[in-house]
Order: sequence, then C-alpha cells, then structure tokens
Amino acid sequence: MKYAGLLIVLVIATFITGCSQPNEPEPEEGLPVLITLTCNPNLALEPCQDVEFDRSDEIRIMMEAIHRAERLPGNLNYGTQYRMSITNAHGSVTRYDFSLGMDPKMQGLLVNQEDTSTGYSLSLEDSNQLRRLIQRRID
Repeated sequence: MKYAGLLIVLVIATFITGCSQPNEPEPEEGLPVLITLTCNPNLALEPCQDVEFDRSDEIRIMMEAIHRAERLPGNLNYGTQYRMSITNAHGSVTRYDFSLGMDPKMQGLLVNQEDTSTGYSLSLEDSNQLRRLIQRRID
C-alpha cells in the first residue's frame, strides 16, 4: 500500500512537470533562430516581398541549400534581390546578398556581405526549393 501511494505521487509529479513544459519546440541545436529576407528596393525587375523564416524545418532547408552552394570563380558583378540576415541563437547575425529570381531555370546567387568579391551558386534544385518555400510564405 505504501508503494502504491508513492507510485501515485510519482505519476502525478511527472504529469505536472510534463504539462508545465512550453508548447513551443526548442530550436534545433546549431540552427539559426531566424532568417530574414528583405527586398532590395533598388532592384524592381520582379515583384518582391519581405519574408521571415522562424520555423526550424524551413530554416534547415535554407541552411542546407547555403551549405551546398558552390563557390564561383573570379570577381562578381551582380544585382541583389534580397538582403538576407541569419540570426543565430546567441544573437550574432550574418548578412548575405541573395538573388533567386522567379525563373525556374536560374540558379540562385549568394554573396556574404563581408566579402562581396566572392559569390556562391545554389544548385538549380535548391534554388527551386527555396523559391517554393518563399512562395508558400508569401501566399
């Protein structure tokens, strides 16, 4: 009987502790907490809308595409569609120039704002996946 009472107290304590956890999922380890795309008002070739990504699944897709991007040789002459800000959990921000366009046959371009002479090309598959991701947020 003594053990039954102890077991009931333990179950209730576990239930209360479990219920007090926030419903928001914790950000995944190593992933940024926010990616913001801000339209470049000087590049009005295509319609553009600012977008924020704060869900870990969307951030993971963006970061995987960035990590797979391939370095472009030579100096760049490019136009910027978006200013991308990647905010990490500890508050640091990395900024990129980011161009994607709407053409599904065009690869995206990523340039770290700290070194604008070096660019990175996103694969066509990743570029189209990011276009769909942005379009879902805009719709």
